[in-house]
Amino acid sequence: MGADGPTVAAATLVSVDGSVPRRSEARLLVSSNGATSGSVSFGCVEADVAAHAEAVLESGEPRLVSYGLSDEDAFGLGLTCGGAMEVFIEPWTSLAADLGGAPDPAFSGVMATVIAGPGRGGHALFNSDSGIWSGDLSPIHSDELAADVEPTIAGEKARIVEVGGSRIYLEPVVAPPRLLIYGAGHTAQALCAAASAIGFRVIVADHRPGLADSDQYPNAAEVLVGWPADIVPLVSPDDRTYAVCLAHNAEVEDVLLPLLADAGACYIGVLGSRRNHAARKQRLVAAGMPPEHTELLRGPVGLGIGALTPEEIAVSIVAELVTVRRDHPFD
Repeated sequence: MGADGPTVAAATLVSVDGSVPRRSEARLLVSSNGATSGSVSFGCVEADVAAHAEAVLESGEPRLVSYGLSDEDAFGLGLTCGGAMEVFIEPWTSLAADLGGAPDPAFSGVMATVIAGPGRGGHALFNSDSGIWSGDLSPIHSDELAADVEPTIAGEKARIVEVGGSRIYLEPVVAPPRLLIYGAGHTAQALCAAASAIGFRVIVADHRPGLADSDQYPNAAEVLVGWPADIVPLVSPDDRTYAVCLAHNAEVEDVLLPLLADAGACYIGVLGSRRNHAARKQRLVAAGMPPEHTELLRGPVGLGIGALTPEEIAVSIVAELVTVRRDHPFD
């Protein structure tokens, strides 16, 4: 908002070192009316960051603030966990206008912000396909940053690069990953709620109209009725699509799983015991599925935490989704 309403400053955690409460990309929004949203430290330095944000809103000038145990005021501020972090604080009231408008929800790219050095406070959006999309970075910054766009998107992880004497914070701007749950029921309901809570766009599907009831899945983006041969082309899985088959039924699995593997879904989890999964793979190969494609199937689905109830099974599956998405193998 502008002159007729509150203005907003964004405090973004841009770098961390050692033990700190949150990771890079955490953000605290501070309004000129005193309202706040989000967090950069789960309370450790929020009050001091908010005070800086108020000053930034008054001056209109962004600033980079450092916190760590080397600072004489660190214990007084509450950052006593042994790490260090940097927070970039800037006015955000006109950010969309500065970027030429907000991108489409399906936009895939990177937002670049100059946090220190020449051009501090400048921004640009880089499209994954065609380079710079909009913004006010200098041409030299734009040209030098082009090579960093794809790695930032692929890793879904922010980074800081140095270009032309400036430190530039690169933040991935990507659509949420999709999760296709095939097989409605109590476990699907619990999984839908848990996965949507951590940022997945969930699609629930089943060939039984009585179970594929959208009222039972308030967190789902879509609830579809159909057999796998109809659902998979409709969803069009890609390398940012995760899929879980909860329909413990060969009539479903033998069609659904090869279609998902052929489409390149990045994760395919299947319900069932280890013995059942071994038999499933043999059955699929006998039916013509390439053996290497059966190795893409994760069964039993979820991490081995001894889950029994639908809610516990959902927790185990979501935990595995996170390990895959963050490329952080479970020990």
